[in-house]
Amino acid sequence: MAKHPDEAMTKPTLETILERINSVRDGLFALRDEVGGMRTEVGTIRDEVVGLRTEVGAIRDEVGVIRDEVGLLRSDFSDIRMEFADLRTEFGNLRNEFQLFRGEVAIRLDRVESMTNQTRSELLTLRADFAESRSPPSE
Repeated sequence: MAKHPDEAMTKPTLETILERINSVRDGLFALRDEVGGMRTEVGTIRDEVVGLRTEVGAIRDEVGVIRDEVGLLRSDFSDIRMEFADLRTEFGNLRNEFQLFRGEVAIRLDRVESMTNQTRSELLTLRADFAESRSPPSE
């Protein structure tokens, strides 16, 4: 069962055999060119993979550096938080001291005002006594 109906039962000629050989050769050349193109593509893909691996390595390094920096920032933040808590406590203590001082000052001002009023009263009494002593007795 031949491919061509006119070659049904005859022996192939040299020309037919050469045509078939040339056809197979052309097919092999086409396959070789295709394989060569695929080899080039594979080489290009390998180069891209190497480049991507390099980039991934660089990114991993950067991520490691960022993780270290985040760890340092967390530590710094924790320190600042503790300092802030200490300052808040100290501020509360200062506020309490100020309130006590304000109360003491208010008490002292009241005492000073009381002594001032008493001194004024005594001064008025002395002036009245002095004025009375200077005036002639009326009889």
